[in-house]
Amino acid sequence: MKEKEILQLTYILEEIGKIEFEHNNLFYEIFESAESGYMINIYSSNEKDDDGEYLFENIDGGQFDGNAKDAIEFML
Repeated sequence: MKEKEILQLTYILEEIGKIEFEHNNLFYEIFESAESGYMINIYSSNEKDDDGEYLFENIDGGQFDGNAKDAIEFML
């Protein structure tokens, strides 16, 4: 992923508080944590239920206490 794309995602994450994107056939969900930093989830499928929640359990993820750009780069 190019630096320009990462910066665009960073801007959206900082402004909206949540982003979802696909990279290398994986689906990423990053959102502000209720405590601090960001929660990051990675899924193998982008299938969602009627409420917009992913149907399948995440294959990786967790809490990240850095800034928005670092959270994106960390999981990529």
